[in-house]
Amino acid sequence: MKYLFAAMAVMYISPVLADNIVINGNRFVYPQSEKEITVQLTNTSARPALAQVWLDNGDPNVSPEKISTPFVITPPISRIDGQGGQSIRIRLSSATTLPANKESLWWLNVLDIPAAVKKAGPESGGELQMAIRSRLKFIYRPTGLNGREQAAEKLILKGSGNTITVSNPTPFYITVVAFVPDHAKALNSDAVMLEPESTKQVTFRSAVHTGDQLSLIEINDFGGTNKFKAKVI
Repeated sequence: MKYLFAAMAVMYISPVLADNIVINGNRFVYPQSEKEITVQLTNTSARPALAQVWLDNGDPNVSPEKISTPFVITPPISRIDGQGGQSIRIRLSSATTLPANKESLWWLNVLDIPAAVKKAGPESGGELQMAIRSRLKFIYRPTGLNGREQAAEKLILKGSGNTITVSNPTPFYITVVAFVPDHAKALNSDAVMLEPESTKQVTFRSAVHTGDQLSLIEINDFGGTNKFKAKVI
């Protein structure tokens, strides 16, 4: 695996696509009750490609052979024919080191290395091949954590001015893509990911005040969005 990761000529991180390889989701949730989950890769190109898949602990610069996680990926490297597909199975080997009362987060990496194209004639050779990498959220959810659908409604917004405190009292990871006041544009420029049972300071483009009501848009388990109301206290 070290060779493939180091062989990238150019790397680009995208949320869904690895060049010609399409991934069947933009985030993955692994329930403890499942023996394994499957990630489907599809090569939309007419040419074959190599796909390398691994999980990282949060640092995208660490090479796969130096990373240790409690998951087993099969196969970690595969050849996908043009217009073909590959099922990647991810299995939890041991949950003994994982918190039982809240979610844990890793990042799923898919590296697409396309086949080289040989050109005939005097201009043959010297073609740059681009290896494209996607990096997606991979969440482990212990058994017994109920209420994920309503979790974002429990967020607490405190303060006034351009910077407020957002608290997540739930055991779930919650990503808010937009804080929107009535009849206005979103106050934030970047999505805000809140860890379970955590607090984060969020800076807005314009000030909010105690009593203001905002519409919050969060990303759900399926990569879609949910909208709900929250009052600044």
